[in-house]
Amino acid sequence: MKNIIKIIKKDFKNIITNWIALGIVLGLIAIPSLYSLVNIFASWDPYSSTSGIKVAVVNEDKGTTFRDKDINLGNELVDKLKDNDKIGWEFVDKETADNGLLMEEYYASIIIPEDFSEKTTTLVEKNVEKPKLIYTANEKKNPIAPKFTDSAVKTVKSQLDENITKTITGIIFRMCDEVGIDIEDNRTELRRIMDATYELDENMPKLGKLLDSTVNGTISATELMTEIQKILPFVEDVSDAGESFIDDNLSELDDIQSELDELSPDIKEKLVSAEEKLDSLNVTLGNLDDNILPETAKKTLLTVSDTVDAMQITTQGVRDQLKKLSRVLNKISKVDIPKIEIGNDVEIDDNLKDLLNQYNKQVEALESIQKNLKEMSKIVTMINNRLDTIDDKLTTISERVKDKINDLDNGEKLDIQFLTDIKALVNDVHGLVADIIDDYSTDIVKDINSEIDLIRNIGDNGLTLIGQGKAILPEIDNLLNTFMDISNRTHDQLVELQNDFPDLQDKVHKLAAKIKEFDDKEDIDEVLELITNDWQTQSDFMANPVEIEDNRLFPWPNYGSTATPFYTVLCLWIGGYMLSMLLGTEVHAHEGEEEYKHHEVYFGRMALFVVIGVFQAIVASLGALYILKVYAVHPAMLVFYSVFISVVFMTIIYTAVSLFGHGGIVIGIVLLVIQVAASSANFPIEVNPRMFQIISPFLPFTYAINGMRQVMAGVVYSILFKDIAILSIYMLASVIMGVTCKKASNRLIKPFVDKLKESKLVI
Repeated sequence: MKNIIKIIKKDFKNIITNWIALGIVLGLIAIPSLYSLVNIFASWDPYSSTSGIKVAVVNEDKGTTFRDKDINLGNELVDKLKDNDKIGWEFVDKETADNGLLMEEYYASIIIPEDFSEKTTTLVEKNVEKPKLIYTANEKKNPIAPKFTDSAVKTVKSQLDENITKTITGIIFRMCDEVGIDIEDNRTELRRIMDATYELDENMPKLGKLLDSTVNGTISATELMTEIQKILPFVEDVSDAGESFIDDNLSELDDIQSELDELSPDIKEKLVSAEEKLDSLNVTLGNLDDNILPETAKKTLLTVSDTVDAMQITTQGVRDQLKKLSRVLNKISKVDIPKIEIGNDVEIDDNLKDLLNQYNKQVEALESIQKNLKEMSKIVTMINNRLDTIDDKLTTISERVKDKINDLDNGEKLDIQFLTDIKALVNDVHGLVADIIDDYSTDIVKDINSEIDLIRNIGDNGLTLIGQGKAILPEIDNLLNTFMDISNRTHDQLVELQNDFPDLQDKVHKLAAKIKEFDDKEDIDEVLELITNDWQTQSDFMANPVEIEDNRLFPWPNYGSTATPFYTVLCLWIGGYMLSMLLGTEVHAHEGEEEYKHHEVYFGRMALFVVIGVFQAIVASLGALYILKVYAVHPAMLVFYSVFISVVFMTIIYTAVSLFGHGGIVIGIVLLVIQVAASSANFPIEVNPRMFQIISPFLPFTYAINGMRQVMAGVVYSILFKDIAILSIYMLASVIMGVTCKKASNRLIKPFVDKLKESKLVI
C-alpha cells in the first residue's frame, strides 16, 4: 500500500513540476470534450433547417373541364407548395429539373404530369385512372436527404387525397341532406293523405250499410247518392295527393346510390391496405424465434398486441353497424302488401280494370324489392358471421400474446409452438380478410349500396303504401260513380256489387292498418334522422376519419439533447484511449530502490488514469449542460453518472493496456468500433443485423448510453440501477483480471515487446 501511494505522489509531482507534462494532461482532459460538444452542436436540430433542401417542382398539368367548371389541380398544388416552407421548393421546367438533379443542384424533383387533373375526374366514370406525381430523388448526393424529401412528398399526397375525398363525399352527403329536407317539407301533405285514408276506412261500414239498404229497398236511390256525395271529397283528396312526392324523391335516392358506386374503388383500396398490414404483421412474427432476446421479443409482441386491439375496436364498430342495418332490412321486408281482386262476375268498366291492373303490378314490383331485401339481409348476416370469426381469432391472439408477455417478464423464453400457433391464427384472419376482398364487388359493394337501399326501400314501402291508397281509391271513386248510376242497374247487378263489397272493404281496412303501423313506429323519423345531418361535417369526417392523440413519454425537446448520451459516452472512451496512447502503464523504481510489485504498479499508475478520466467526465458533462444547454431532468445525476462511466471505461482500457501493452491499445480500438455499431446509439438495436443484436447486451456502451438517457430524459430507477450494476461488474472484473494476471501477462508479452522495439518503429 505504501508503494502504491508513493507511485501516485510521484506521478502527480512530475506533472505539476513539468509544464509540458501539465499541458499534455490538460489537453487530454479538454480534447475529448471538444469532440463531443462539437458533434452535439452540429446535430442540434437538423429537422428545423430542412428549408435549405432544394426540391425541383415541374407543373405540366394542362387542367380539364368538369361539369362546365375549369379545374387545374397542378396549379392548386403549386400554390400549396409555395406556402410550405419545410422544404426549399424550386418551381422550374422539366429540362432544368432533370439537369439540376443530375448535377446535384437539387436533392429531388416532383413532376406533375399534363393529364393529372384529367385523371382525377375519372372518379365519376367506369374506368377510373389514378393521377400520379412523378417523384425522383438523387440518393448519391446525400443518403439522409431523401428521407426528408420522401416525407415531404408523402405529406403532399396525403393533402391531395384528403381534398379529393372531401369533395366527392361532400357531394353525396349534400344530396342525402337535400332529399331529407324535401321529405321534411312534405310532412303536411303526407299527414293529409294518411288522415284521409283513415277517414275513408271509418266510413266504409257506413257505405256498406247504405248499399245493403239500397238492395233491400229500405232507402231510395236519391238518399244513397246524397250520402255517397259526402264521401267523394275524401276519395278525390286521397287520389290527387302524393304522386309528385313519390316520383321526385326516389329519383334523388337513385342519384345518391350512383355516387356511392363511383366511390367504391377507394373503399376497395383501403381493404387492400388492411391486407398489406396483415402481411407486415406476418413478417414481424416471422422475425421471432426461440433464440431471440427476451427484451426484443417483448417489444415485438407489444406491437402485435396493440395492432390486434386496434383491429378489434374497428371490427366491433363494423359489426354494430351491420346489425343495425340487418334489423332495418328485416323490418321492411316483413311489410304485408295487400292485393285487390274483383270477381270475374262483377261488371266494371275498362278504366277501373286498367287501374286495378296497374295497382297489382305495383304490388308485384314491391314484393320483388322485398325479396331482394331479404337476400341483402342474408349477405349482411354472412359478412357479420365472418367478422364474428375474425373477432374471435383476434381475441385468441390478444390473450395468448399478453400471456406470453407476462411469461417473458417472469424470465421465460419464447417457444416454437407459441409462434406457430400465433402465425396460424394471423394467417386465418388474413384469409378471412382476403375472402372479403375477393367478394368485394358482389357482396361488400351491395352492403354499401344497401344503406341507400335502406333509405329508398323504407321510402318505397312507406310512401308506396300511401300510393296503394292512390291505386285503390280511384277504384272506390269508380265504385261510387257506379253507385251514382245505381238507379239504372238491375237488382241482380246490385246483389253482385253487394257480394264483392266486403272484400273491398277488407282491403281498404288492411291498407289503413299498414299505414297506421308505419305511422306509429315513426319510421319516417328514423329515415330523416339518418339522412338529414350536417353534410359538411360528414364530408370532413370521411376525408380525415381518424385523429391521433400524440402522447410522448420522457420527451426530448431537441435532437441535440438526444445525441448527448452517445457522444458523451463516446468521448469518454476516446479520452481513455488517448491516455493509453500517451501515458505509460509501467512504473520502475529509482536505482537503489526495491523494485515495485506488479499489483503496486497496476494500482499506482491506474490512479492517474482514473483522476484524469474524472476530470474528462466533469468537463464533458458540464460543457454540455452550460455551454450547449442540453436538456437534462437531473443535471447533477448527469455529472455523477458521467464520472462513473469514465471510471469504468478508464479501468477497462487501462487494464487491457497494462496487461497486453500495444495489444491492449488494439483491443480498445476494436471494442470502440464494435460498440459504436452494436450499442443502439442512434438506431433501435432491433433494426441492426442479428449479430449486433446478440452482442449488444455484453457491451459497456449499451448500459452507459442507456443510463445516460435515464438521468437526462427521466429516471426509471430499476433500469438505472441495473445499468450501474452491470457497469460495476465490468469494472470489478477488469480490476480482478489486472491484479491476478498482470505478472503472468507481462512475462508472456515481454519477448514480443522487445522484438518490436528492435524495429525502432514503436516506442
